[in-house]
Formats: sequence, structure tokens, C-alpha cells
Amino acid sequence: MKYRKACEQDIDRIMEILTDGKHSLGLLNIDQWQGDYPKREIVQSDVDQGASFVVEDNDHIIGTAMTSYNGESIYDAIQGSWLTSSTSQDPRYVVIHRVAVARDSLGKGVARFLLSEAEAAARKLGCESVRIDTHEGNTPMRSLLTKLGYSECGIVLIEHAEEATPERVAYEKIL
Repeated sequence: MKYRKACEQDIDRIMEILTDGKHSLGLLNIDQWQGDYPKREIVQSDVDQGASFVVEDNDHIIGTAMTSYNGESIYDAIQGSWLTSSTSQDPRYVVIHRVAVARDSLGKGVARFLLSEAEAAARKLGCESVRIDTHEGNTPMRSLLTKLGYSECGIVLIEHAEEATPERVAYEKIL
């Protein structure tokens, strides 16, 4: 597998994988991503900002995520406590959002690989931690995060919940 920054030509495939992610969440009876989010405009913005990444296997994109070093303002109002004291005004952490794996690649370690590579990139840039959040009912992601050494830190409220539950379980891993 190969981890790389996404480019303009990858957007259609990223959208397909996000649709697979929506389907997977729906099968778990999770209301997250069951509306219009994430929209193509968001993915386009991620690509334009250099924050969209993909995992390829045999030159075929099988996973995607957004990785940002610019902080996350919703993380400043956590109901709980982060492991580190960094804020969105002075972020020393990397944020990972919109993790999704192609339906035909589920169970092959793609998400584990993606998170591992994002962590390695963050270490090289001197980040002190990785922060990520997920729906309470997303037991596959929550289990993976625990296995990879992430600590559950509390609850954050997302702004783009549409009709879904706005609470997300927040995790952090010190690098």
C-alpha cells in the first residue's frame, strides 16, 4: 500500500469511497454521514489545501482521509480533557477527519495503514499529538483507535451534523 497526497484527478474516486463509508455507517445504524455530508465541495477544498490523502494498492485508490495541521476550533470546547494543552489558536497537533475505506477493501488494514502514515507525517513535522473524533456507535473505528494507542478524551460537538447526532467521541494520541 502507498499513502500519498490526493490530487484533482482523485476527487471522483474519493467521493465513491466516501459513499462506501456512508453505506458502512448506515449498516451500523449510525446517523452520521447519512445526508449530503461530506459534499464534493469539501473534498475539493481539502485537495486544494493539500489536506486530502489517499491510500493506493496496485495503483487503485482504496482509502481516504483529510489531515490538517491548522487546528480544529470545535476541539477547544471538549466535554472532557485532551492529553495535551494545545488549542486551535496554536495547534501542535494534527487533526484527521473523513476517514473512509472502499467497500471491497474493508478488513484489509487500510484504515490502520492510513492512520499510521498520517502519524508518521505528523511526527516529521514536529506535532506532539493526533486528534480525531468519531460517532459513539462507530465501534469498528473506536476499536481501531484503541488498538493504535489513542485515548478517549471526551465529547465534542460537530457543526455539520445535519439531522444526525452532533456528539462525537474525541480521541488523542501522543506522538
